[in-house]
Amino acid sequence: MPKAQHRSFLLVVALTVLAAGIAAPAAADEAMQLIAQQPGDLVAPRLLTSARSDTANLDRAPVALSWALEPTQALDARPRAHVAESREYWIDATAGDLQRGVRLPLSAPGAVVRVSPHGADAGAAVATSDVQLRIDGRRLDNAAAIRDAADADALRAAGMDVPQGSTVLRLADTVTGDLELAVPTARGSYLVHVFEPRSMLVLALVAERDGIAGGESLRVRATLQGAAALARLGGLVSAPDGSSQAVDFVRQRDGSYVADVKPEVAHAGGQGLWEVHAFGVAAGILATPRDAKTAFAVSLPVARFDGSVVRADRGGVVLGVGIEARVASRYGVSAVLYGTGADGALHPAAMAQSAAWMEAGRGRLELRYDSSAGALRAPWEVRDLRLVNQADMSLQERRERAVAWR
Repeated sequence: MPKAQHRSFLLVVALTVLAAGIAAPAAADEAMQLIAQQPGDLVAPRLLTSARSDTANLDRAPVALSWALEPTQALDARPRAHVAESREYWIDATAGDLQRGVRLPLSAPGAVVRVSPHGADAGAAVATSDVQLRIDGRRLDNAAAIRDAADADALRAAGMDVPQGSTVLRLADTVTGDLELAVPTARGSYLVHVFEPRSMLVLALVAERDGIAGGESLRVRATLQGAAALARLGGLVSAPDGSSQAVDFVRQRDGSYVADVKPEVAHAGGQGLWEVHAFGVAAGILATPRDAKTAFAVSLPVARFDGSVVRADRGGVVLGVGIEARVASRYGVSAVLYGTGADGALHPAAMAQSAAWMEAGRGRLELRYDSSAGALRAPWEVRDLRLVNQADMSLQERRERAVAWR
């Protein structure tokens, strides 16, 4: 080959190698977008610019880790709704109420009744001998009507946290129907709790999601088993700071009762769960009450995913997840990587987490999965993607399905 042609050939090869070297990172780093929001995902409708959480003592050192998962392990990227089932009810009673007698309808034998004084008034303590039980105005013999009894000391020794001065009665199987409980020595105010472990009358309460972002609504459904209908049903939603608001349940064609709850954002944020308390009365001769409670989280949305994802292969899968933050804090992300097995189905491969300090604005947090994926192969998918504000550990966003590629 002539020298001039040889030099031209070497120049072409050099330029080709150089171009390949420059293009390689671009080919390895693939820009992607999050999968569109799915029903049940937690995505804030808007971000707030203020937070009541303390960030002064947060560690600012970044951290990232991952670990392999058993491919046969069954994971659920969408949390299952908890169904609270109640065979119990509560009654607030004054001293006058208990002195006269309070009505305690019983739908089954073997009921457990607890009487607890509100506050720390030692003089309001209730002993088993203070209790009078009546049915149809006829006083029952305590020795025959009460199968077992325990005071506060015995209950605490058994691991039950009850107010001082409480007493618990387990009633004999012969005691059913329209019971009346009286405490002639009562003073102060009391909480009377009735639990019927063998009752067929069950009030079920379920929130469609375990958490929402401040400003969103939550649907709550109540159903009654063991009776044709509820004569009435009311409710309250309570914040961790003690504030509460009324809940209105509306009867549906299928016999259930639905309420759309929109917690007040002013009481969101901080530690603790919100609680929905439904209290109803079954239709029928006895009109037996039932109370049910369930809990959910309300976060102050100050950060969210911006929808962008950058994927790179650097000794494993590295995903840079774009985040928009309105408040400076330490944020954490986590997600599960799925791969395809020999059966053609997706199986969990690895879990990754990372956390770092972010100023207000836009940035990225990386999820790094090592190269070991066992027998799994493409297509790949990332599920259960979560963003947490570590100042108060509030869930800012959650995606059931995040991103997929081949």
